[in-house]
Amino acid sequence: MSQPGIKEQRNIETLRAPVIKDIGISLFLLLASRASLLGMFPFGAAFFAACFDKSIAYVGVTVIAAALMTTVGKAALVKYILAALIFWIYTRFRSGKNTVIDAVCCGGAMFIGGLAFLIYNFAGVYDLLILLVEAIVTSVMYIIFQKAYALVENRRKRSQTAQDELISIAVSIGVMITGLSGIAFPYNISLANIVSVYAVMCIALHGGLAAAGSGGLCIGFMSSMSSPSAVVMMGIFGISALFGNLLKAFGKFGVAIGFLGGSAVALLYAGNTFSLPITVAEAAVGAIMFIATPKKVHNIINGFFSRSLVIENLSTDIRIREYLSMKLEKTARAFRSLEECFENASEKRLKAYNKDVASLFDEVADRVCEGCPNAPKCWQSDFTRTYRSIMLLLDTIETKGILAMDSVPLSFREKCLRCELFVVEFNHVYELYKKNLVRMGEAVTSRDLVARQYREIAHLMDGMSEEITVGFSFREDMEEKIVGEMDKSGITAFEVSVVESGRGKIEVYLSVNKENETGLMEGILTEVTEAPMIFEKRVAGGLLKFTSGAKFTADVAVRQLCRDYSNACGDSVDSFVTEDYKQYVILSDGMGSGRRAMAESHITMKLLKEFLHSGFGVKTAIEMINSALCLKLDSECFSTVDLLCIDLMTGVSEFYKIGGAESVLLRGANVETVFSVSLPVGMMSDIKVQGQAKRLSDGDTVIMMTDGVSEAGFGTVRTEWLKNQIKMPFDTMEEMAQAVLETAVKKSRDAVVDDMTVAAVRLIEN
Repeated sequence: MSQPGIKEQRNIETLRAPVIKDIGISLFLLLASRASLLGMFPFGAAFFAACFDKSIAYVGVTVIAAALMTTVGKAALVKYILAALIFWIYTRFRSGKNTVIDAVCCGGAMFIGGLAFLIYNFAGVYDLLILLVEAIVTSVMYIIFQKAYALVENRRKRSQTAQDELISIAVSIGVMITGLSGIAFPYNISLANIVSVYAVMCIALHGGLAAAGSGGLCIGFMSSMSSPSAVVMMGIFGISALFGNLLKAFGKFGVAIGFLGGSAVALLYAGNTFSLPITVAEAAVGAIMFIATPKKVHNIINGFFSRSLVIENLSTDIRIREYLSMKLEKTARAFRSLEECFENASEKRLKAYNKDVASLFDEVADRVCEGCPNAPKCWQSDFTRTYRSIMLLLDTIETKGILAMDSVPLSFREKCLRCELFVVEFNHVYELYKKNLVRMGEAVTSRDLVARQYREIAHLMDGMSEEITVGFSFREDMEEKIVGEMDKSGITAFEVSVVESGRGKIEVYLSVNKENETGLMEGILTEVTEAPMIFEKRVAGGLLKFTSGAKFTADVAVRQLCRDYSNACGDSVDSFVTEDYKQYVILSDGMGSGRRAMAESHITMKLLKEFLHSGFGVKTAIEMINSALCLKLDSECFSTVDLLCIDLMTGVSEFYKIGGAESVLLRGANVETVFSVSLPVGMMSDIKVQGQAKRLSDGDTVIMMTDGVSEAGFGTVRTEWLKNQIKMPFDTMEEMAQAVLETAVKKSRDAVVDDMTVAAVRLIEN
C-alpha cells in the first residue's frame, strides 16, 4: 500500500545535483548502513530503497560505501552496493508503487547482490541460509522505514498516529542508534547507549504506557542487536521506560528518576554493573541531556505522540438500536401486507358451531312436541325410554342416510301422536346438523392454517434472535486501521464502527470532519476491508453509512405478452436484491388469464417480495403465503411460484418451483433443465417447498418462463428449442428475452393462447 504524502519518485526522474537539505537524509542513511545484525548490514540498502531520493542515487551509493568502509571494510562492499544499484534500476522500470511488491523486490535485490558476492566467498549451504535471512530482514525493514518516513514527512498534515507507525519509528530509531556503535568517549562511554537512554526517556514522557513499553523494548533490542546482550538491553529499557512513564506526571525529572529507578532494579537483579550492557555513567549522561533539552524541542517530539490513535467507538446501544429498528420495521410491513391479504381475500368468516347430539334432540322436540298432550309424559316421566328411542332413530339415519316411516320402530310409532311430523322434522334437523359439522371442520382447518402461520412467525423470531446475538460482529481491528488510514489522507474520524454480518457483508458508520469526501473515503475503506465499499446514506446521528458490494451482479431482462383478446396479463414478475446480497427473480402465473388471474399472481408476488425483503427464508415465506391463500374460502385462489435466488457473494443459486414451468440453465457449455416439484400455492394447505441448488459462475445464463412459453410448439419436444436458443450469443439479456418470446409466438403459429412471460438472467463477476 502506497503511503500518502511521500514525494513521488517517478521513473522518468533524471539525476540532479545534491542540495543542503539532502544532508539530513544522507546522515540517516550513513547510520543505517553502519548498523549490523549478526554480522549482516541489510539496513542501509533497505533505507536507501524506502526513503532515499533516487534522483541523487549516486550520493546514496557513495554514503553506503563510506559507512561500510568504516565498519566491515571492503569485505562485503560489493554485495550491498550491488543490492542498492539493482533496486535503483528496478525503480526506473516499475509501472507504479506497491509496498508489498517493492518490499519483495528490495529483498530480491539483496539476495542477488549476495549471490554475486558468494561467487568468490562461498563456504557452504550455511552461507545461502544466512543470505536468505538477510534478504527477508531487508524486505521487512523496507516496510518499517517507509512507514516511519511517511509519518515524519506528513506530520504537520496528520492529527493522529497509528500504533504500527509508532513502532516503526521506535525500530528506526534503534537502527540509527546501532549505527553509532563503535563511537566512544573517554572512560569507554558509548555514544549509542547515551542516545538510547535519551530516546527511551522521550518516548516515556510523551507517549502512553503501551507506547513507552513497546518503544523501550524495540529501541533496547535494535540498538544492541549487533551484540549478544541485545535481549538483556531490551529488558532493561522496557522496564525502565515503564517506570519513567508512571512518573511522567512530575515532568522530565519524574521520567528521569523513573528510568534510573528501573535501571537500578536491573542492577540489583544482575548483582554488579560489569555484567550490564549499559553503565551508570551512560544512563546518567543520557538523563542529563534529556533534562537539559529545551521545551521547544520537546514540543516537537510531543507532536508525534500527543495525538496518537484513539478510537471512540460508536456506543453499543446505538448500533443495536439501528439494527433492530431496521429489522422490525421491515417485519411490520410484511405483516401489514398479510393483514391486507386476510381482509381482501374474503369478507365472510365462518362461525364455529358447538352443537352436539343433545342440541339436535332439543331442536326436534321444540319443532314437534310443543303443544302435544303427551309431551310431559314423554320428556319427564318416561325420559329415559324416549331418549333411547330417539338414539335408535339417530343410529338408523346415520346408517341409511335418511329416516323413513317403515324404519321407525313400532313401539315409537304407537306411542308418538305426531310420528309422521317427527320423522320429517328429524330428517330436516339432522341435515342441518351435518352441515354444521362440515362447517365446523372447515373452521378447524382454518384455525390450523393460522396456527401454522404463528409457528412460522415463531421460527422467524428465533432466527432474528440468533442473528442479533451471533449473526454479526463489530470489527475493532478494522476500526483502528480505518482511523489511521483516514488520518493519513487528512480526514479525522471522530466516531467509527465496523459491523460484519455472518454472511460477510460489511457496514461502516463514520463521523468525520470532511463529510463531502465520500469518494476518497470509499477508496480508503475498500483498501482496509478488502471489499468494494460504497457510500449508502446518512443515518441517525449524522453518521455516514458505507456498505460493501457483492462479488457478482445479475443482468436481468423481462418480456411479457398477454393472451390474445385479453386486456390484462395474468403473469406477475419481479426482480430485486435484498440487503444480504441475494438477487431474487420471481415469476407467478395466476390460474387462467385476465384480471382475475392477474389479481391472484399479484397478491402472491406482493406478499413474497415483502417477506423476502424483511428477512424471511424462502421456504418460510412460501409456506406462510400458501396458508394465507388457502384461507380465501369464498373462492379459489391458485398461482404458481417460480423463484430464483442467487447469492451474489458466492454465486450459489437455488431454484424454487411451486407449480412453475421448467427453467433452462446454461453453465459453461452444458445446458440443464430445472423442473417443478410441487403444486401451485393456495391449492393445498401443506405443500412441499424444496430448493434445487446450483453454483453459477461468470457468464452463466438462466431462462425462466411461464407455461405459455414452455408449452409453445404444438407437438415439438418441450424446451428443446430453448436449449438451442440459450446457446446463441446475445450481447444483452434484453435481446435474449425478446428473441425467446418471438420464437415462442412463431412456434405457436402466431397465436398467443396463454399469457407469456420470459425472464433472462446472466451472472456477471464484478
